[in-house]
Amino acid sequence: MVGSSEVSVHLPKLDEFLQTEPVTSSELLDYFYAGAKPREAWRVGAEFEKFAIERRTGRHLTYGEPGGICSILNSLVERFHWEPHFEGEHLTTLSRAGSMISLEPGGQIEFSTPPLQTISELNAALATHRHEIRAVTDPNTVAWIASGVSPFQSADGIALGVRPRHRLMAEYLPSRCPMALHMMKATASTQVTFDYSCEADAMRKFTVALKLSPIINAIWANSSHYAGQATGFPSYRSQIWLGMDPDRSGLLTEFLNAGPSFDQWVQYLLAVPMLFVNHHGLYRAADGMTFQEFILNGHDGRFPTIADWEMHITTVFPEVRLKQFLEVRGADANGPALALVVPAFWKGLLYDDEALTEAAELCEGFLPDELPALFAQTSRTGLATPFAGTTVLNVAILCVDMAAKGLARQCEPDAVRYLEPVLEILRTGLSPGSRMLSQTVSHSELVRAFEY
Repeated sequence: MVGSSEVSVHLPKLDEFLQTEPVTSSELLDYFYAGAKPREAWRVGAEFEKFAIERRTGRHLTYGEPGGICSILNSLVERFHWEPHFEGEHLTTLSRAGSMISLEPGGQIEFSTPPLQTISELNAALATHRHEIRAVTDPNTVAWIASGVSPFQSADGIALGVRPRHRLMAEYLPSRCPMALHMMKATASTQVTFDYSCEADAMRKFTVALKLSPIINAIWANSSHYAGQATGFPSYRSQIWLGMDPDRSGLLTEFLNAGPSFDQWVQYLLAVPMLFVNHHGLYRAADGMTFQEFILNGHDGRFPTIADWEMHITTVFPEVRLKQFLEVRGADANGPALALVVPAFWKGLLYDDEALTEAAELCEGFLPDELPALFAQTSRTGLATPFAGTTVLNVAILCVDMAAKGLARQCEPDAVRYLEPVLEILRTGLSPGSRMLSQTVSHSELVRAFEY
């Protein structure tokens, strides 16, 4: 008591405290253990990326032009009650009931669903999103394009977005890899997130998803045209990613060879150079400092918090990434029907014990050191790629069959119908990208082929 008046003191909640206190090495490991969830709490989330282009020319819409990206975001706020979020004066992110719409470096629009229980719920969320973005753009002048790379414009002609972190990435990454700006500004994908029950479960799912990445690359290959030209690759996006910063991308062969564990993942993250440091909301270049060095030496008198750790994790881009959930990253962006097969496939495979065991047994013969070459070859020859005495197509058929049976054994057997769009690919052996390579197409035909 101080006299007769009460003094109000704000006592921070535990999560606020953890966000501001320097993190310890043991907390970095505990972070991943804390992500474990019981099976009944497992959910699936998905991220769908696409380009907004001028229909007549194929030019990407820029952020500030009339009717451009900022205008689209503002219209979504006004008409559909999204909550706006700003970085400085720029509107860059929208949120609503667990969903998010955010900007990628080249103006790609990413729609992230909340964690949902069923594929039907994901389908409904995606349908609502498509309705809303179409409602706020004129279909006569604007087309939404789902492709692994920009079919109409090269990275050189695509304006870099307004987000500060993207500008720092654009300064650092080209020093590490010639394809950095192509990756940042001209690629798009479908990504899926999954939960885990414990370290062993997380690592088994991680290993299966990573080893199957070249197979997934071949099934969903959809980037045959870049900057108005046929590339010769069913998945040119994969070819671009092969040229990405080796510190923070790829198939993690050393991680797999070392025996995957939370500790090995932490050691990998500690050794990756940081892209930036956030000082009180202002991004600053990290000048190649690793997270381990950040812990030991600090940066401008500040030492890392758990929030810095979480941000650092988002700046590594392997084909599979562990946060407090598993993020499976490697499928070219496709139209809604094929895009929805991606979460359906992985849910069938990763959330059913029998399917996951079968997939793990299949993957035992996939040697980690062979994966990069297989990934590179599938970007060129797709499902016809020879592998393990057979073809990638035959491996893909086995995996889709496992996933279908896994879905049927889960609580939503009707979700098997969401796998149907991939069956034609398996029947013909041609992904969308492989099929497009054999065709001579006009600009308007390309727009229709990739329209979302």
